[in-house]
Formats: sequence, structure tokens, C-alpha cells
Amino acid sequence: MAGSALAQSSALAQSPALASAGPLPMGSLAASAAPRATPTPGLLFKPDSIFVNPQMRPQFTGGDAALRAYLMKNLRYPELALRQHVTGKVYVCFILNAAGHITDASVVRGPGSGLNEEALRLVWLMPNWVPAQQQGQAVRVSCTLPIEFQE
Repeated sequence: MAGSALAQSSALAQSPALASAGPLPMGSLAASAAPRATPTPGLLFKPDSIFVNPQMRPQFTGGDAALRAYLMKNLRYPELALRQHVTGKVYVCFILNAAGHITDASVVRGPGSGLNEEALRLVWLMPNWVPAQQQGQAVRVSCTLPIEFQE
């Protein structure tokens, strides 16, 4: 629809009669068009934008060492995986919002046998992160976290 509106307005601009006619009377096409939205001062990005590679990456509160400690402390190796000697990495994708809360977590790839569910549980229970930033503004970012399971 935006493409058709653009084609109509460029066709009107090329018309010699309209170009030299001066201001349009009230009730005409230009006067009845919806006003353009002006950007909100101080807001650099739409609140629903999701970044993949922001200027400042998000960080687990306390850094990478704290993330490893959290995972080691809270990980419960599933009984089925232990019996079957299943090991491997589970990749969990999630959105980290501008406040540092995890949303929309899901398993991208994993060996199964209960490991996928355990990795997802760990991600959902994580404390808030330090959010990502773009041009000094906290933004939403897409993250993928590999969680390794070893016997």
C-alpha cells in the first residue's frame, strides 16, 4: 500500500498543472492526508526494535564468571540423560529487553533427553542482565546462549 501511495504522489508532482497551481484548497488530497508522525525527542529507536549486534553487548550481572557460577550452581543434570550418557551443548535463543529481563526463550538446537528442557529452565530462572545499549540507549537484543552438559 505504501508503494501505491508513493506512485500516486510522484505522479502528481510530475503534473505541470499541479506544480504551478499554488496552494491547494481545503478538502483537497494534500490537506486531507494524515499528518506525519514526528519522532519523539530523546528516543533514538522504536521501542519494539530488536538488535542483533548492538554497540554495547548485554552482560550477565557480574560478568562471564558469574554466569558460569550461576549455571554450575543451578544446573540439575536430568536422570534420563545420565542413564543414557547423553552430553552436548544446548543452544537457547532469547530476547533480552531494555530492562534486562529475558523474554521469548526457546531451544534452537540440543541433544534432547531432558537436556533441552533443563537448559531452558536455567535461562528462564536467570536474574536480570545488564541490558544492551545502542547510542547510549538501552535496547532489546536477541541472544543465543550455549549451555554445555558434561557427565
